[in-house]
Amino acid sequence: MKTVELSIMVVYLLFLVVIGIYSQRRISQSQTGIEDYYVAGRKIGTGVNSLAMLAALGSGGSFMAGAGTIWNLGFPFLAWMCAGSIVGFTVASVLVAKPLRNSQKFTVSEFLNDRYGGLFFKIAVPVVIIIGSAMYLMSQMTAGGLIASYVTGLSYEWGLVIIVLVFIFYVSLGGMLAVTWTNILQGAMMVFLISSVVIAGIVNLPIDWASFFMNATNENPALGVVGATLPVAAYIGAFVTWATAVCVTPHLVMRIFTATNARSAKLSLNISMLLFGILMIGVGLVVVPYIPTMDAVMLANYAPDMWLLLIADQFFGPVLLGIITAGIMAAVMSSTDALLLAVSSAFSYDLYKGVINPNASRERIVKVSMGFTWVVGLVVMVLSLNPPAFLIVLYTAAVGFMVSSLFSPMVLGIWWKRSTRVGAIVGLLVGSISFLICFLFFTMPYNSEILIALPMSLVSMYVVSAFSKKPSQEIVDKMDGYHMDM
Repeated sequence: MKTVELSIMVVYLLFLVVIGIYSQRRISQSQTGIEDYYVAGRKIGTGVNSLAMLAALGSGGSFMAGAGTIWNLGFPFLAWMCAGSIVGFTVASVLVAKPLRNSQKFTVSEFLNDRYGGLFFKIAVPVVIIIGSAMYLMSQMTAGGLIASYVTGLSYEWGLVIIVLVFIFYVSLGGMLAVTWTNILQGAMMVFLISSVVIAGIVNLPIDWASFFMNATNENPALGVVGATLPVAAYIGAFVTWATAVCVTPHLVMRIFTATNARSAKLSLNISMLLFGILMIGVGLVVVPYIPTMDAVMLANYAPDMWLLLIADQFFGPVLLGIITAGIMAAVMSSTDALLLAVSSAFSYDLYKGVINPNASRERIVKVSMGFTWVVGLVVMVLSLNPPAFLIVLYTAAVGFMVSSLFSPMVLGIWWKRSTRVGAIVGLLVGSISFLICFLFFTMPYNSEILIALPMSLVSMYVVSAFSKKPSQEIVDKMDGYHMDM
């Protein structure tokens, strides 16, 4: 057991629980409890929201697992994925930030239902979000379990149980208000974490960086070779997934809804893009070359997703390592809490209030959301007891499923007035079903399923919309209003 590191971790987790309790009390006393719970009152400023967006995207699968993934799957794979993430923030700031923020909606499902209407979107969109987010949650909970096991000396299974219970507790209590406050801290800690490890890596270079980097490529000849570890289709699939993800992934879109206005939402997306890109470049170019200097037996005893922490252990004493470990946990928690809230809102606000009980009071909706947060969190925890090989691959597949389902209805619905309800229904069904068929029944390169599913969704929606009845003028005028400066 690492006593100092564990003590710092416990203090950090207790602080998050206190934030959850405080947020719950504030929401219970608020006259706009639903708005506070789901969109933090729409009062989050640009700088704060930038850190929160960075925290929502920068997960255990990117910052923590990045070094091990690069070593095993090669620089080209992660380079394409990270490039897609950076492009994705810009794409979202152009395509969806203003209309989504101006719509005054709470969730992706509510926005799409406002655009197309009908019972289908009230049910189908939450189902897609719950399935995709649950897959994403598995990777984050796995990372949390690995970290808890590392600092406590307990088994992975017990580490997973402890961390997941803390996650669920503070999210269920405080909703987006708690998530936003904790994401600010988590975003700042992630910047500190990666910056500290990268700076320490530069300071401790045994030889000049160019020679050190070349030594790593000599130890692992496939490290920088395109197609050596994965087909090129896997690179393209990862790029396309993340270049489109920010437009529709619920835990990222919800940050747009929290912004004070559309301009602030756009700025936050672009600032987050710059921060994420700089941090991931640092991990790839400075931290990865240290992997071949590590003891081979120790690397074999730990999952590749843990190697960043093992490298940090070489640079820092117990106190700083404890803070670094808390920072890595922050990266995990920042995505986990946002995903838990996205899943619970999909059920309680979109399904429960939208379909099952439209007259539900705000207190009832919040209680249902709290309850479902526990249900989905515990179910995913059980599924995470047998962790996947690479966290990045799993959560990119989860995002690919959501993009294949929702990107066409969302983006075409915003920018093409001719988009119809029937076309959007077909686009969503074709995208989701074709992705699942490719993922479950065919052996394809990692994350390449989207290269089939997304084009099929776009084409089918376009063709069906072109030959079906035009949307009403009321719908067209409403969408025009969302594009106006407010």
